Amino acid sequence: MERIILNSKGLSKYLKSSLWFTLQDIKNPQKVSLEPGGLVKIYSEEGHFLGKGYFNPNTYYSLKILTKEDTPIDKEFFKKKFLKALELRKRLYPGEKTFRLIFSEGDLLPGLMVDVFGKVVVVQIQTLGMEKLKEHIISALKELLEPQAIVLRNDFVKRREEALDLYVEIGYGKVEDPLVVEIDEIKFLVSVLKGQKTGFFLDQRENRRWISNLAKEAIVLDVFSYTGAFSFYALKGGAQRAFLIESSEEALNLAKEIAKLNNFTPRVVFLQGEALNLLRNPPKADLIVVDPPAFIKSHKHFESGIRKYKSLYLLSLKAIERGLVFLFSCSYFLKRELFLTLIKDLLQNLQKEGRIIFEGRQAGDHPVNPFVEETFYLKGVGIAI
Repeated sequence: MERIILNSKGLSKYLKSSLWFTLQDIKNPQKVSLEPGGLVKIYSEEGHFLGKGYFNPNTYYSLKILTKEDTPIDKEFFKKKFLKALELRKRLYPGEKTFRLIFSEGDLLPGLMVDVFGKVVVVQIQTLGMEKLKEHIISALKELLEPQAIVLRNDFVKRREEALDLYVEIGYGKVEDPLVVEIDEIKFLVSVLKGQKTGFFLDQRENRRWISNLAKEAIVLDVFSYTGAFSFYALKGGAQRAFLIESSEEALNLAKEIAKLNNFTPRVVFLQGEALNLLRNPPKADLIVVDPPAFIKSHKHFESGIRKYKSLYLLSLKAIERGLVFLFSCSYFLKRELFLTLIKDLLQNLQKEGRIIFEGRQAGDHPVNPFVEETFYLKGVGIAI
């Protein structure tokens, strides 16, 4: 296995528990001769072993650490990692059969996401280094979870940064799409082959529970509803009616089927269209949930993304005279402090006396690594007006 030597700058980052390193952190990176994405042993300049990882000189963060132990990176390595993650999920969500098993750096496995939907496992691989370890990953999941199927949802654009192909395939077994899964006594249809991301946004689980407890007798407006999870939690909590705003016809069709499965259809109104347009003349509601996609995907999108968030949040706050508004952002680049300041400024501009009664974040099966700030990405506030 090729050796990589961290220079003093790289060692300083290593001692601060960083998992990512650039070429500037490596001594003589031009002398590393292995194929991009290959496994490497990592050493200090003094010759001390520091760990193992994978190296791709063609990306900004060219070195990522998988372990600080001198252990083989094989099926057994992943099996141990997956077992540790599974034990945590069982404590977080006892009895639940649907959860995120692996959250990349949050579970110390950079470049890998794994969601479990009952007997179907969905894997997302973000990096060339992880792609080269795909067979070990699949073998470990098969042995540990004994799934009916493993789906590879490797069709997201970020893979192009690592010169990886985009594809969706069944890596093992057979799957009927969409799946029927039950979460918190609500039946959902999850399209693991065609849906957004892995098919369902598990990171909002605890925020949905919180909103469900406040939804009794409410009229709900669910903006960027996708397949309606916030609405269905609210209806389970006793909401009178839910309006789903979503631009995707496929997502709304699934939402209609989910409503039927749970006998919610008489209390649901489906509105297909762009959120910003529909919010200019919204239906009357006293509980609004706004969960947009990430408007800021990189530094270069920061200014345009902030403008989008301001426009969206402004219209959402205008749409309610009295009640509750829940605003979310899944953009890591919109930091919590700026997010809260933005909302405060909008309330002042509208001369509304909003009070924050709730502050949400991603669910526990998306753990935050305190040494990788990018793992804290989902923020939300509930405002009483």
